[in-house]
Amino acid sequence: TLRYDDGTGEEMTVPLGTTAFVSGYAMYDNLSPEDQEFVRTTKVEYAPHPYVWMSSAKSRSDGLGLVSEDKEVPMGDLPPIEGDKIQILPMCWRHPVTGRLALQVHPSAVRKLHLKDGSVVENLAEVRATVHRLQRPGIAPKNVYAHDWEQGDFVVFHNRGVIHSVVGAFAETEVRLFRQCNIAASKLPEGPVEVAAAV
Repeated sequence: TLRYDDGTGEEMTVPLGTTAFVSGYAMYDNLSPEDQEFVRTTKVEYAPHPYVWMSSAKSRSDGLGLVSEDKEVPMGDLPPIEGDKIQILPMCWRHPVTGRLALQVHPSAVRKLHLKDGSVVENLAEVRATVHRLQRPGIAPKNVYAHDWEQGDFVVFHNRGVIHSVVGAFAETEVRLFRQCNIAASKLPEGPVEVAAAV
């Protein structure tokens, strides 16, 4: 049994070592009109060297993002940072064929929010709280597909419309072994038309 442990009382039964998948499209569709407007017109700035930066931070109890305890590696202690490599991407990614919008934010790597009026939210706790508030309804048990892995499984998913996470831990004597293939895109994701036009 997977407990969210975030005060909601939500639980779901999942296989040990599962990968949980959630639709970014449903996540966007289920937002209020006001929140849809916010995510359509806001961009997220990710930390440089995000996995090094967040390496000492702790995950939230529901697994969606990190707890703000000032445990991130200070910018000055990171490997050299190339400014042009810092990604600032739309909160919503537009499907190139259907035009459908998906709320696609990596909640652990996000560092700043760039708002429609040009202001930037730099308070990390506020940034994380905002992203969590927007994404949390999308990970309710009814919205999660937890894959029960078996030897030989081959799973392909649209990484620009789905978010995913490993769930649970094995005993010390057990291991998770899988092969992963990533196909790099030739261009960054596009946001809503009004955001894409402003770039």
